[in-house]
Amino acid sequence: MRKALVIGLDCAAPELMFHRFIDRLPNIRMMIRRGVYGGLESCDPPITIPAWMVMATSRSAGSLGLYGFRHRKENSYNNIWIASSRSVHEKKKIWDHVAEAGGRSCLVAVPPSYPPVPVEGWLVGCFITPDAKRNYTYPAELREEIEGLVGDYLPDVEFRIEEKRGLIKGIYEMTEQHFEVVKHLMRTRDWRFFMFVEIGLDRVHHAFWKYFDEEHHLHEPGTEFETVVEDYYAYLDGKVGELLEIINDDTVVLVASDHGGKRMKGAFCINSWLAEQGLLKLKRPVEKISRLEEADIDWKETVAWGWGGYYARIFLN
Repeated sequence: MRKALVIGLDCAAPELMFHRFIDRLPNIRMMIRRGVYGGLESCDPPITIPAWMVMATSRSAGSLGLYGFRHRKENSYNNIWIASSRSVHEKKKIWDHVAEAGGRSCLVAVPPSYPPVPVEGWLVGCFITPDAKRNYTYPAELREEIEGLVGDYLPDVEFRIEEKRGLIKGIYEMTEQHFEVVKHLMRTRDWRFFMFVEIGLDRVHHAFWKYFDEEHHLHEPGTEFETVVEDYYAYLDGKVGELLEIINDDTVVLVASDHGGKRMKGAFCINSWLAEQGLLKLKRPVEKISRLEEADIDWKETVAWGWGGYYARIFLN
């Protein structure tokens, strides 16, 4: 019986996985040698939400109406809605096609998958799960099984913190839990399609990139965190190897990412530029760097403004 296993490594950077760290990734090297590999074009915008759903549905972010975590609510200037599983209205995801063909799927942490939604199979919520006190599985009783296996489940870690040693410990603890759950479901469920996404790599990149990247403007050579990113890639490679030991030759394996990673220096202040062009009008000038909602904007005279984190979505008034 043919099966498919999709291993999602959120934020895996091709230049690191295929080149800089490849000598420490024997399982990835083996898959490269036996299969095909290369850089894939992500969606636009190339971020976690919506990229995994773009992959699962073959629809663009625009078709899905899903551009990130935060979205403008209708025609409001200051009300927003946060993406969740309820935001995905496309009814045909890859696991739905599997179900139509009579197969069942296991889905672990595929964003956005909170609140949990019914599937023909089993589902564990992704990193947007607020905490393990909420129901995060389908069916609901799967939660008790998971907590019997790993204890209090960690959907994600707080990674924008200065306490780096504790963060490393938390990321490894979380990732260990995730792979234990994945291995357990691979062994105990009758599945045809299995897809999971590990968010830990994204968190490691966010918190530790400057320590190994010599060209980063904030690079700190010789610190105890210099090999954290490389070590985590090697650790993930070992975990991928554990999954490969469970499957047989009838299983097709795909390793994929939603986007890459790179050093970042500075930013382009889109709203300042729009104001200089006369497209965004202020009732009074801002005295310091401010959020859009903190500025006194003359909305009646404003033609365009930007909002949306890294990707600076521009709205026309």
